Amino acid sequence: MEHTYYTADVFTDRAFQGAQIAVFPEASTMPESLMAEIAAELNLSETVFVTDSIIGKEEADRFQLRIFTPQGEIRFAGHPMLAAASALSACGQIKATGTGKKRIIFEQLLGPIEVDLRWSTNAPLFVQFSLAANPIIDRYTPSEVELARVLGLTERDIDSHTYHPRLVSIDRPYLIVPLGSQAAVRAAAFNVEAWSQSSVPALAAQDIFIFSSKTEQVETNFHGRLMGPEIGAKEDPPIGSVMPCFAGYLGDNIELREGTYTFTIDRGTSATRRSVLHVELEHHQGKPSTVSVGGEVVLVSHGTLTL
Repeated sequence: MEHTYYTADVFTDRAFQGAQIAVFPEASTMPESLMAEIAAELNLSETVFVTDSIIGKEEADRFQLRIFTPQGEIRFAGHPMLAAASALSACGQIKATGTGKKRIIFEQLLGPIEVDLRWSTNAPLFVQFSLAANPIIDRYTPSEVELARVLGLTERDIDSHTYHPRLVSIDRPYLIVPLGSQAAVRAAAFNVEAWSQSSVPALAAQDIFIFSSKTEQVETNFHGRLMGPEIGAKEDPPIGSVMPCFAGYLGDNIELREGTYTFTIDRGTSATRRSVLHVELEHHQGKPSTVSVGGEVVLVSHGTLTL
């Protein structure tokens, strides 16, 4: 049996940058076990399988996404939604020709997510997803000395003037640690021995998101990187799924008035597939905030898997 698939580079306006995601746009009849095998074989950060909406096909532009890493299925991921929108546009399931915009719904295990598409001739597709964010924030985190050792840095590299380490959770928890420069973010090297001897493994979060507000690119406000015991030393994994927690983190560190706040964050370098993410935070007192994460996506390839 033949299965058509696409690959897309997301949160970038050019091929061979950003995060590479595979999409199977017609996977309704594919068994879950095969999805897992394909994702493990492709060995990308995520592989997306598009199936019929669980509420039925009577509602147009609504799709269910099954998202797998090489290790198995996950409840939520941001990057795959951009890749799926691009692939569905390419195969005609989403009509996106000329210039225009459209709102669609992607159903993940987390729940339905609104996704806005904007397109124009000779320009990459822009895709933005929005989530209600009511983060749980824990201010009791390991000491800066411990964190510096785990990150292979010095205590001076941790920026505690404007921001402070926090444990932030929406659907998945992250330990967020501010650093003093982009150079420190790039130089960080996860120390497994220091991690195992610290109090960090006792936290709910095993992934550490490090960032700096001192960036080397004029168009970005932050530079970020994801690290952890399950992340290889030379890996620089996608950070789109961290953004709802990161937006909540910023709101906790800075007193925000009601309104909409925007910022741009990049990940990686040109040698490690740089991504640029545009984030909006709608903040309202006493109500869950809304976080929107958007970026450009470039369709790179398509092919057929014969099984």
